[in-house]
Amino acid sequence: MKRAKLFRMLATCVVLSLLVALVPASSALAAREIDLEKDEGEIGEYIDITGENWPPSDPGADPPFYRYLDIYFTSDEAGIGDDMTEEVTVYELVEEEVQVDTDGEFEARFRVPAELTDGSPDEDVRGGTYYVCVTYFEDEDIKAVAEFTIAAGEITDFDPDSGPVGTIVEISGEGFAESEDITIEYDGSSSIDIEGDKDTDGSGDFDCTIIIPSSIAGDHTVTIKDETLTEVEETFTVEPEMSFTPLQAPPGGTVTVTGTGYGDEVDVDIILGTASVATGETDDDGDFTISFTVPEMAEGTYDLVAEDDDGNDDEGSFIVEIGIEASVSPITTSASPGHVGQEITVSGVGFNANSTVTITYTSEPQVVAMPESDAEGDFSATFEIPESEGGAHTITASDGTNSLQLAFYMERQAPEIPEPLLPEMGVKAGAKTFFDWEDVTDLSGVTYELQVATSDEFTASSMVVEVLGLTESEYTLTAEEALESRSEEEPYYWRVRAVDGAGNESGWTLGEFSVGFNWPDWIIHLWWGLGVIGAVFFGYYLGKRRAYYY
Repeated sequence: MKRAKLFRMLATCVVLSLLVALVPASSALAAREIDLEKDEGEIGEYIDITGENWPPSDPGADPPFYRYLDIYFTSDEAGIGDDMTEEVTVYELVEEEVQVDTDGEFEARFRVPAELTDGSPDEDVRGGTYYVCVTYFEDEDIKAVAEFTIAAGEITDFDPDSGPVGTIVEISGEGFAESEDITIEYDGSSSIDIEGDKDTDGSGDFDCTIIIPSSIAGDHTVTIKDETLTEVEETFTVEPEMSFTPLQAPPGGTVTVTGTGYGDEVDVDIILGTASVATGETDDDGDFTISFTVPEMAEGTYDLVAEDDDGNDDEGSFIVEIGIEASVSPITTSASPGHVGQEITVSGVGFNANSTVTITYTSEPQVVAMPESDAEGDFSATFEIPESEGGAHTITASDGTNSLQLAFYMERQAPEIPEPLLPEMGVKAGAKTFFDWEDVTDLSGVTYELQVATSDEFTASSMVVEVLGLTESEYTLTAEEALESRSEEEPYYWRVRAVDGAGNESGWTLGEFSVGFNWPDWIIHLWWGLGVIGAVFFGYYLGKRRAYYY
């Protein structure tokens, strides 16, 4: 009995000892915590960070013990236990030797960096998700992590997101860095041209367009970024497109087929109806040009298909018509278009002998040439392409009995934005303001549009002057257009853009100026008149005085 009692007492002591040992162990194993004052902010902003449940400092120990921490900012996705030099390699040490107090808590403040340069490689900080990591001082093992988001811009319009080479894509963004240059890369290349806004406005917004360059079928990455903050990716899907000229020909006639947006260096089959009439190979941009001879076949309309080994294809309708043939030189395509004023030669054979052949251009026909065929029914005519919208157009040759159609592609590249010269930003100008800007050149020719308004939004109600179709890169306001006085606090805004002969429009410039007080013309003329009368009277007065003295 005494032995059992002794055993119970011993067991109780063991349990109590374990409980006593467990309490501090549980406290020591409590998760180290960090908390950011805010989990989203901007580059350069100061962020407060606090922590708890960290091993405390003990200044009463012998010797005194102090716990210190380092704080890192990284773009690498970090986790507890990761190494700051192995798993996490791109980072910035934003605060070091932060002391933990005797309660295992700490407070610190760091500034969101613009660059990450303490790791490798160096990296600019941009909009997106980053990680705040805490380690013990001069230790590389991560003990706590918190996510932090850099506020950035967004793309509000990217349309269309698919189409053939040469597609014009409209891009709009907001919330980007203010008044910074915009760069757009296509599959990593920054050589793509931007039309419209090439930098953001004072609110970080922009609107521009790009033209999809020669590239193979499939998805391509379009990267839109400013200088310091935002980098956004969109996807454009290139679709194959085929065209051919002439659109009809007799057996034995030659047809040239061009294609864009096909596979990379793959074989292409040209199929007319059910017959394979030619083969060729694309280049590394998916483009090809293949010619074939129309085989002996009945008159009629046939499907003309261009299909590559990757399964990319496009088709059109081709007319086999015995007896006539026509061709155009040079051949234009969506990837290699022509321009306004370009010299084109259209030739034909087998038309009515010794007859007038009328050649028209575009879907709303304009007569561009009227050659006479010879005794064999052959003709040739050279003419300049008139002003017309960018895109595909049709050239038709007809003698009243026979008719053939040919394709022509007009360029869709907008001209450069004019560089404003006068009046300079913020200056005071006269009522009959003189405007001047740099010349813009374009193969299709350019005219200019000038607008003056009381609002930088150029709303209809704020517009005071609008002049269209200017052929010179300068303009002086007329007496009827003279501006009223307006202060620097409420200035006038002016802008100009170039428009080429194909209707492609550049982006707008933007300037502002004020107009001081101006006397009305009739008052100026009155003062001149009074001045002349005064001068005459004064001369008369001096003459009388001289006569009196003599």
